[in-house]
Amino acid sequence: MTGKDLAKKLLSIFPDLEKDVALSLTNAFFETLKFAMKDGHSVELRGFGTFQPRVCKGVIFVNPKNNQRYYVQEKKRVVFRTGTEFLERLNTPFDAGLDLGTQTFRLILGKHFEDTPYFLLRERANVRLGEGLCESGLICEAAKERGFSALKNFKEILDRYEVKNIKAIGTAVFRKAKNAMEFIAEVEKSFGIKIEILSPEEEAKYTLKGIKFGLEMLDYKPRSFVLVDVGGGSTEVIYYKEDFEPVIYSLDLGVVALRDFFGLRYPLTTKALQSLRDYIRDKLKELPYTKPEMLVITGGSASLLGSLDLKLKIYDQRALHGHRITLERIAKMAQRLTSMTLSQLSRVRGMERGREDLVAPALCVYLELLSYFQLDSAVISEFGILEATLLSLWGL
Repeated sequence: MTGKDLAKKLLSIFPDLEKDVALSLTNAFFETLKFAMKDGHSVELRGFGTFQPRVCKGVIFVNPKNNQRYYVQEKKRVVFRTGTEFLERLNTPFDAGLDLGTQTFRLILGKHFEDTPYFLLRERANVRLGEGLCESGLICEAAKERGFSALKNFKEILDRYEVKNIKAIGTAVFRKAKNAMEFIAEVEKSFGIKIEILSPEEEAKYTLKGIKFGLEMLDYKPRSFVLVDVGGGSTEVIYYKEDFEPVIYSLDLGVVALRDFFGLRYPLTTKALQSLRDYIRDKLKELPYTKPEMLVITGGSASLLGSLDLKLKIYDQRALHGHRITLERIAKMAQRLTSMTLSQLSRVRGMERGREDLVAPALCVYLELLSYFQLDSAVISEFGILEATLLSLWGL
């Protein structure tokens, strides 16, 4: 592997890393390794392993095709010895969590090693399982097919990593659909995955578990905050205050449900947009008013909002987690994006494929939330219910 190869690998894992920085890091590493080998010294990467110099004696090589003999001179080479801690990490089995929502199915793989959780792989698929649910009360056949296609891909990943311990949860769409149990039975029969349907209260508690873990990573320690997860079928709102039990509300303000209920067509007319905002504003009156230290938003709609604000080419958890977005930015975004056609929206930098027709209800919910709580910004958390599936598996 060359320095450029290693730099390329680093950039694929850390997309927010500058190319020049990655090259500098790898060049410095290879220079250190080169001089150490020249002097006959080992280079240890703590907890990872050791690069050791070895002298290979000269040997006679016989070409099997023509029996020609060649002499290969004595030379130095580098041998890598894997460290004990790294071996233990490699041998620790993967566990998996699945969050099966109204709009998106998500998978996470991780390991729990020496009391430390590691989240190592994430996959997501826009399945739109709640398509038409508002009118029929059923998961339609097309949505079922998309869901099964996503789960088939997830199962291939689970098999590849030999995952045995799996926690799969279903949220609003499974609570509402009349044929949800039929879908769940088919999933267990086809893939061996058991889906647990969470109540709104359980869903909120899982989300809070993941959020608190994510805030600790950012070194945020607010004494109080309001957490909002704007999902496809519902919106969960949690009032958190230190030393008190969290208070949980579930509102029928899911972005898929709002799109279907209002029959939204893009570009939105001024009247349609105002009607949507008025409806959301009245729904929020079901919540008690208190001004928190901060508003934390999580879930697919929050990720979309952050991606649009940062104009991300691809999903980047590191860039999104902890990103603060202002009320002013959301208002400008809403004004611009709701005046576009779906075709135009699909070409907007940061737009996630399959969410173009959900951007208006998502933006309106966030606008009204910030106005209701009289706050000028919200913080995005990329840790939430998905990570909580693994945290609960590990008893954390």
